[in-house]
Amino acid sequence: MNVCILADATSVHIQRIVPGLVQRGIQVDILAHKPVEIDGATVTKFEVPPPSLSYPTRYQGRWRTYLKRLMRKYDAVHVHFLHDWGFTPEIMEQGCFVASPWGSDITPPPGEDPVTSEMRAKRIAMLRCAAAVTAFGPSFAQLIANYAQIDKETIDLLPLGVDTNLFNPDGKRQKRQPNAPLRVGFFKGFRPVYGATYLMRAMPTVLEAHPNTRFHMIGDGPELMRCKELAGCYGVDDRVKWIQRQPHTNIPNFLAGWDISAVPSECESFGAAALESSAMLVPVVASNVGGLPDTVMDQITGLLVPPRSPEQVANALIELLGDDEKREAMGRSGRAFVVDNYEWSGILDKWVETYQRAIDRVFTCV
Repeated sequence: MNVCILADATSVHIQRIVPGLVQRGIQVDILAHKPVEIDGATVTKFEVPPPSLSYPTRYQGRWRTYLKRLMRKYDAVHVHFLHDWGFTPEIMEQGCFVASPWGSDITPPPGEDPVTSEMRAKRIAMLRCAAAVTAFGPSFAQLIANYAQIDKETIDLLPLGVDTNLFNPDGKRQKRQPNAPLRVGFFKGFRPVYGATYLMRAMPTVLEAHPNTRFHMIGDGPELMRCKELAGCYGVDDRVKWIQRQPHTNIPNFLAGWDISAVPSECESFGAAALESSAMLVPVVASNVGGLPDTVMDQITGLLVPPRSPEQVANALIELLGDDEKREAMGRSGRAFVVDNYEWSGILDKWVETYQRAIDRVFTCV
């Protein structure tokens, strides 16, 4: 099977998915606006070919011809994130087209401009004409179905799984010493959608109840300086450790030292960070939005709180910080939940099965 993937090659999720597909015998070629090396795959810059004997028409004609040839060349052409790659119903009919929305292409995050009506129409067409549409979880699948007015039952659920060997607490987590500080961690990054400012606003209340708490904030982004300013305004500078953006493979080493992981997002299509935290025995305090209820079992693997509510974030953190047994029980339940439902190897097998069903569906219809 040969598959062409059009995606952001710098995405950590694409960099995890593609080598897994290659290991399962799939030839993967990637087209990206910013090519980077990915093990086992050929990564090429996406660009319309210049005029030539093979592409003699004007720009738009060359673009259409190029995409049609892609559709005929590969067993499946898979778009991750509904960017305007140029696919039309006519072009998608030339082969097996797979569409995977990622979230912000369906619902623009806070602070970002909504898409034009023309772009929305193009994205809906991609979803309606695709041989297969995938979603990270059931909540996101319902959002996609509502957006494109398609049957939710036709959407394949393909979560972003967790490498439970990499995110493995054995040998990493150390028993907390008496009177040692409790640590609350955040590693979603500093974009408005991820709600770091709500965690900052919750800190004074948390520290009033549990003065021996420390906060680890990992990542970069446009709201980083604002969060540092809030730390100064609230007088919590000495309780916050700012950590630069980390390679994905290094995140387990930080989670190993945390007691709670905070995911106060304003919207979220899935919740991979929540699952990675759970895999490391770390309970999660997360917003009850988007796909997070699919990845955080309220009162079992963590606590769900209303979005955009520093008070509720603070209350949930205070509750867990004050109950060692509850945190430990949630951590154990979280690890079991991930192993049973989101182990990466099994998820990748489902990706291959989805491709094959989509290809068979198109072949049967021809």
